[in-house]
Amino acid sequence: MKTVIYISIFLTLISCSNENKLVSLVKFDGKYGFIDINGDWHIKPKFDSIGTFYNGYADFYKNGKNGIINSIGKIIIPNKYDFVGNVENDIALILLNDHYNYVDLNGHLISKNYFSKAEDFSEGLAPIQFNENGKWGYLDTNGNLKIDTLFNLAYEFKNGLAEVEIKTVDTTTIKAEYVVLQPKYYDCIIDKSGKIIDTVKYVRKKRKFPLIGSSDSNTLGKLNSSGDTIMKKKYKSFGYPQGKYMWYNTGEKYGLADTTGTILIKPIYEKLTYFSDNGLALARKNGKYGFINKKGEVVVGFKFTDATGFKYDLASVKLNNKWGFIDENGNFVIEPIFERIGHQFRPINAKFEPMYNSSRE
Repeated sequence: MKTVIYISIFLTLISCSNENKLVSLVKFDGKYGFIDINGDWHIKPKFDSIGTFYNGYADFYKNGKNGIINSIGKIIIPNKYDFVGNVENDIALILLNDHYNYVDLNGHLISKNYFSKAEDFSEGLAPIQFNENGKWGYLDTNGNLKIDTLFNLAYEFKNGLAEVEIKTVDTTTIKAEYVVLQPKYYDCIIDKSGKIIDTVKYVRKKRKFPLIGSSDSNTLGKLNSSGDTIMKKKYKSFGYPQGKYMWYNTGEKYGLADTTGTILIKPIYEKLTYFSDNGLALARKNGKYGFINKKGEVVVGFKFTDATGFKYDLASVKLNNKWGFIDENGNFVIEPIFERIGHQFRPINAKFEPMYNSSRE
C-alpha cells in the first residue's frame, strides 16, 4: 500500500515539475518541436506547426487539420478540426465545417448543438451564438445553455462578471402624428446568473504623460501630468514608460529619453525595443541587431541578422541564417541550428505572458 502511495506522489511531482518547465518552440529540419532551456528536446520535431503552450496544452497542425497535444507531446485531440482554441476548464473550442462546438480532453463533444460563433471558456462559461436567433448566450461545461441567448454581443467572464451588449427599441417622435421605432444599444455587466447588475461606464484614463500633435505628420509630442511640454511636437511615436525610461522615434531612427524629456540616447538606431528584465534592450544598427543598456552602452555587439529581447536570461538570435540562444554576455548557450524560433522560453502551464514589462499609463 505504501509503495502505491509513494509511486502516486512521485508521478504527481514529476507532472508538476513538467508543467512548470520552460520550453521554446523551434523549427528543425522542416518540422516543429519544443526544446527546454538546456537546448535538449522536450518534444521532438514532428509537426507541421504547433502553437504555444497554454495551460499545459498546445494546438498542432498536421495534414491540413488542427488538434491538441498535452505537455509531453501526446496527442489528446486528433487533428481533424479546422480550428481549435485554448484549453480552459479542460475543454477546447473547435471549428468544423464552419460550425463551432466544444470537446473535452477525451475528445468528446460536450454539446449536441453546433454554433455559428463561439469563444473559449472562462470561469466555467463560454459565450455562444445560435444560428436561429443570432443572439449570444452562455454555455456551461456540461453543454447546457446556462444563460439564455438574449444579447447582441457577449464577452468572457472575469471575476464573476461579463460585459454584454443589449439591443432595445425606443420610440422617437418626429411629429405629433409620426412615431419611429429606433434601435438603441447598451453595454451592460451581468453576473453568472445572467442578471444585469450595472451598465458599462467608459471613462478615459488620464495618462501620466499625454500625447500632443499627430503621428501622421511626425508632429507628436509629450506632456507631463501638469500639462507642461517635455518633448516638442516633432516625433513619430513613443514607447510606454519603463520606470523613467521611454524610447522615441523621429520617423527614421529610434533613441531613448527619460520622463523629464531629457534625451539620453540620440536617434541613431533603426529599431529599439523596451528593456528586458535584465536591463538590456534590443537595437538595430546598420541592419544588424545587438543589445544596449540604459546608458546607451553596447553590451552585445551588432552582428545578428535578427533577434528578440531577453526572457528568462536568454535571447533568441539569428546568425548565418540559423537561430540559437545567447546569454547577456552575447555567448551562445544554445547553438544556432534552428530554422525558426516560434517564441521565447515560457512555462508550459502559462497562459499569456508579456515579453516586456512597462506601464500602460
